[in-house]
Amino acid sequence: MSSATNVQDGPVAVDPGPATVVITRVVQPGHEQDYREWMGRLITAAEVAPHSLGTVVLAPKANESNTFRFIHRFADAASLRQWEDSDVRVQLSAEADRFSSSQRQEVTGQEAWFSIPEAPAHPALIKWRMVIVTFCITYVLTALIIPHETAWLPKSWSFYELNLITNVLLALVMTYLLPLVTRLLRRWLY
Repeated sequence: MSSATNVQDGPVAVDPGPATVVITRVVQPGHEQDYREWMGRLITAAEVAPHSLGTVVLAPKANESNTFRFIHRFADAASLRQWEDSDVRVQLSAEADRFSSSQRQEVTGQEAWFSIPEAPAHPALIKWRMVIVTFCITYVLTALIIPHETAWLPKSWSFYELNLITNVLLALVMTYLLPLVTRLLRRWLY
């Protein structure tokens, strides 16, 4: 079961698989330069954290000139928790708290595919709708992949070898296709 929560102190995620934290910081007027210098140090520290999958910074929108968003991705919830509990992260957050306020949103597992970075405080997903979308996409993909595999791959391969290739292709397509589909269906999913 995946969870998306807004919290101030540390992660609560327990799911296996990738874990994402979206941090929104509102910078106090006059402290923009302090924030930009701090942001460089935070990104550098997060990028070298164990099992970091990367950091993305979303620039402020026109109507939110002092609102910045960071998206930190980690291989799993334990790695995210390790980053959140690290001395360097705690120290950097305390430093930024002197000139900005923050809010966190954490997403783990499959819900990260359905999250919308442009709206990190979006309402929770309707789970049964997420199941329907996932089922439809995986059904169509397997219906397309499996029959064509026999033409692409050696006929001597075992079920397990074919299944491995099927799942690799499925994972790749789901990682890149599902976010596009969920953007199209966002009104229905939330």
